Amino acid sequence: MAITPSRQRNAVSEGMALGLIMCDRFTLPWDKVAIDLSFEGAWRSWEYRLRFSQVDTDICHGSGGARVMTRADEGKHTFNFYWDTSGREIAIYPRNVWSDGEVDVDQAAGWIDGDVPAEGWQDLATDFLQRFKK
Repeated sequence: MAITPSRQRNAVSEGMALGLIMCDRFTLPWDKVAIDLSFEGAWRSWEYRLRFSQVDTDICHGSGGARVMTRADEGKHTFNFYWDTSGREIAIYPRNVWSDGEVDVDQAAGWIDGDVPAEGWQDLATDFLQRFKK
């Protein structure tokens, strides 16, 4: 079954949050230009990107990497995580399903559309962090 454009966008944002959590990063300094460039570079080389054709199109049409990465805010329909971009840092928060503080990364990845394993999201986040260097 095809994933709707909105669900593709939410999946990539939530998946990126999972990947960063797997890299022990729950916050990042808010630097839009650095995030844009780092995410877009990592995205272009990510092996699973073609599963999310709408996100690929969004980036090609000028949606910045920061917007793509943090799209899943508290009001979006995501199951695992959401982003808060209201401060000087952007932060990832777990939804109530992970209220005990322990995230089962394989289970979380299974609940994200696109059938990307947890390691796939971690690869995207690792490449992003290597480019971001903050």
